[in-house]
Amino acid sequence: MVKLRLIGNRLGLGSLHIPFARARNARLEESKRHSSTAPQIVKESSLQAPSSPAPRSAASTSKLIQLAQIISRETEKLDNYIKANGLPEPSFDVDAPSSFPKVSGELNHSREEVMRATKELGELIAGPSESVRWMAWDHNNSLSLHAIYHYKLAKLVPLETPVPFSVLASKTGLSELNVRRFLRHAMTNRIFCEPSPGLVAHTAASRVLATDEAMDHWVGWCVEDMWPAASQTIAALKEHPPADDMKQTGFCKANGTTNIEPMFSTLEKTNRLPRFSGAMESLLGGEGYELSYLVHGYDWASLNASSATIVDLGGSHGHSKTCPPPSPPRNPSPLTSPPRITFQAHNFMAPQPVKGADLYLFRWILHNYADKSATQILRSLIPALKKGARVLINDYCLPEEGKEIAAGEERVLRTMDLVMLTLLNAQERSERDFRALFEGADSRFRFVGVKRLEGYRMSVLEAVWEGEDFGGEGGGGREAVKASL
Repeated sequence: MVKLRLIGNRLGLGSLHIPFARARNARLEESKRHSSTAPQIVKESSLQAPSSPAPRSAASTSKLIQLAQIISRETEKLDNYIKANGLPEPSFDVDAPSSFPKVSGELNHSREEVMRATKELGELIAGPSESVRWMAWDHNNSLSLHAIYHYKLAKLVPLETPVPFSVLASKTGLSELNVRRFLRHAMTNRIFCEPSPGLVAHTAASRVLATDEAMDHWVGWCVEDMWPAASQTIAALKEHPPADDMKQTGFCKANGTTNIEPMFSTLEKTNRLPRFSGAMESLLGGEGYELSYLVHGYDWASLNASSATIVDLGGSHGHSKTCPPPSPPRNPSPLTSPPRITFQAHNFMAPQPVKGADLYLFRWILHNYADKSATQILRSLIPALKKGARVLINDYCLPEEGKEIAAGEERVLRTMDLVMLTLLNAQERSERDFRALFEGADSRFRFVGVKRLEGYRMSVLEAVWEGEDFGGEGGGGREAVKASL
């Protein structure tokens, strides 16, 4: 039976996605194309499914028409799937589903293509000047959301019955003018609606804010913690250009804790950890973060299911180790066999106490740390590593320079990288960065590579210890600590 050790109480940041970020690379590329005197010709293979020929030659089809064709073609596939399976049609109405139907494979690609092409078409139609102008105003989306969160406006509006602005004003202490201006701005984002003059009613989005506690925490975390921190990040960089100290961040400057304490200490002292935890729960409930991807994204069957020991560093409450497989595996593996689990407090900057384990897992850990601290975390493993021990990292992996990925996917990764700077002076890393991190920690680590399953926003990276047992140390501890409940 596999033995699992969960070391430390992780409160790591997952992939925080700020909803109002914009991707600039595609827009810059399009402006270059626009300035060219020759018409832009896009290869048909990049836009059409193999079995779906273009209605006219690529040379005679403008970029605008190509994007519109993508939207029409791929939306039709999604619409057919919804109808064929008797699923409710997507809507902004209050009783609409809170999420788009779960799709995979080709249909998931269709969905991504519709979102990408719709955004690109909108930006082309708007033009670069208008796009930049209104992108700079996007913080006002956070302002109206902040008002809704702070004054609990979503919870004050009945789910079934419209309510006058005046009633909301009396319940919040705001003037009716300010209630109207906040909510009517939110309505431009389809949060609430005004079915009759002076009356406020729910939409699907505002209903989520009223009924989904984890989403409420997520919004609160974004508008009351991350937004002020982001506004102070450049000021923090001006004072501390190296940006490698957790106590010199935009978050610290916004909270008056520069050179005093890092973010997590401040959250604990100010009773904001529950909101942070709820925000992470909301994030983990989003698309592309399911633990099933971790189960299937690594060759767990290569470990001995009856005797392997896995140490999850920063394993918090152990949810990574209790995820059931979505279907029975052909061959038993440590994560699909019933595990024996034990918990142990540990500071992973200190030497690892569990010696001789087969695999050490860091899930959403290293991106919380700048290189100097991440290097120390890896070096702290060495006194416990037997030859052949594996180190597995489940984290974001930035694309290398020149490697093209979907614009929406890259926006999430690049945004998270900015968030890590803002909150912790930490960073997301590319495959090259991870390789350099292991080489810098100790040349006896052999970096194996990175893998990411389709539909998963996180990657699985592996390194193997090829030095002597326990870093060449002699003495006891050659057997893995046995872990059982």
